[in-house]
Amino acid sequence: MRRFSSHLKESRKMQKGRTVSQSRLLPCLISLLALLSVAAGPPVQRDGSRSPLRLYPHQVSSIRQAAQWPVVQAQSALVADVDTNQVLMAKQADVPRPMASTTKIMTALLALERGDLDRVATVPAAALTVGGSSMYLQAGETLTVEDLLYGLLLVSANDAAVTIALDIAGSEDAFVALMNRRASELGLTQTHFMNAHGLDAPGHYASARDLYQLTVSALRYPVFARIVATVNHNAGGYALTNINELLTLDAHADGVKTGTTDEAGECLIGSVNQDGHRTIVVILGSTQRYADANDLLAHYRSFYGWMTLSVPDSALNRARDRAGEWRFLTTGPASTVFIPRWQRPWVQPLRERLSDDNDQAGAPAGVVHFLQGDQDLGTQPLLWGAY
Repeated sequence: MRRFSSHLKESRKMQKGRTVSQSRLLPCLISLLALLSVAAGPPVQRDGSRSPLRLYPHQVSSIRQAAQWPVVQAQSALVADVDTNQVLMAKQADVPRPMASTTKIMTALLALERGDLDRVATVPAAALTVGGSSMYLQAGETLTVEDLLYGLLLVSANDAAVTIALDIAGSEDAFVALMNRRASELGLTQTHFMNAHGLDAPGHYASARDLYQLTVSALRYPVFARIVATVNHNAGGYALTNINELLTLDAHADGVKTGTTDEAGECLIGSVNQDGHRTIVVILGSTQRYADANDLLAHYRSFYGWMTLSVPDSALNRARDRAGEWRFLTTGPASTVFIPRWQRPWVQPLRERLSDDNDQAGAPAGVVHFLQGDQDLGTQPLLWGAY
C-alpha cells in the first residue's frame, strides 16, 4: 500500500510537471506558428523555382498605412497613375459638382482636335461681356488660336474661351453642344456643360473621375502639355503668368488647371511627372486646394511609385556555355512596373529558358522573370557575353 501511494505521488508530480511544461510551451508554439505564417525570410535570387509570397509584420502595417489616405478638405478628390490608368484614391469621385474653370480643358481639347493652331481668330464683342478672369482682349483684334490657348490655360481667360468658342462654332450655344457631344464620346457620364468658360450655371457640372479622364485625353496633345506646364509666356503681346501655384510649389509639377467660383469652391487638376511617369490629382470643392494636393501627393510618394526591374549582379548573370566554360551574361532593356513601395524588397528574380544552342556573344541566353509571389511583374532578356 505504501509502495502504491509512493507511485501515485510520483505520478502526480510528473503529471504536474508536464502541465507546467505544456503551459510554458504553448505560447512558444503559437509564436512560432505566427512567424511561420507571416514570413520565412527575405526574398532570394532563384533559378527555376517559384514560391508563394509571405509577408513580414511591418509590411502588413505598411499595407494598412498605404490604404489610409490623408483627410482632405475637398468635397471630391482623386489620385491616379496615368500610365496604368490606376485610380489609387477616390473620395466621392463620381459625384457631379460645379467645376469652375477646369471646364476650359474641354474648350482647349476641342480647339486642339481641329489642329489649326496658327489660325487667326478675331475677338468678338461678346467676349468682353463675360466677366471674371480675363486676358483683357479688345473687340476686333486678332490672335492665333495658340495664343488664345495660352490665355485660356495660363490666366484662365474667359474672353479667350468665348473667342475660341465663337471662332469654332459661330455661337457659344453651338460650341456647348460640341462640348457635350465630345463628353459623351469620351464616356464622361457625370459631366454636362452650359458654357465654354466655367462660370456657375444650372446644369454645369462634372465629376472628379470624369475630369481625370478628360485631362488624360487633353494631355495626349504635346502642345497642351507644353502650355499647362508653362509659368510665363508672351502671347500676342500679352504677358501671361500661370495662376496654377502648384507649378512653383512642387518641383515635379507640370500642370494642369485651376478653377474657382462661389458654387464650385477651389478646384484643381494637378499633374506631377517623375522619371517619365505622370500622376494626376483632382480636387473639387475645397477651401485649401494646394494643401489638399500636397498631402495627397506626399502620401502617394511615400507608398507608391515605379520600379525598374533589372537583373542583379549575382549568379543569375553567369552560366556555363556548351564547352562547359563559365560565361557572363549581359542584359537587354529593363522594364518598369508600378508597385507599392512595401512590395519592392519582395520582388524575386527567376531565370528561365536558359539556352546554350547558340552561345555566340549577343545571342539570346534566357530571360529573367521578376515575381511577386506567383505574379509575374515583368521580364528582362539575358544575352551571352563575350568569351
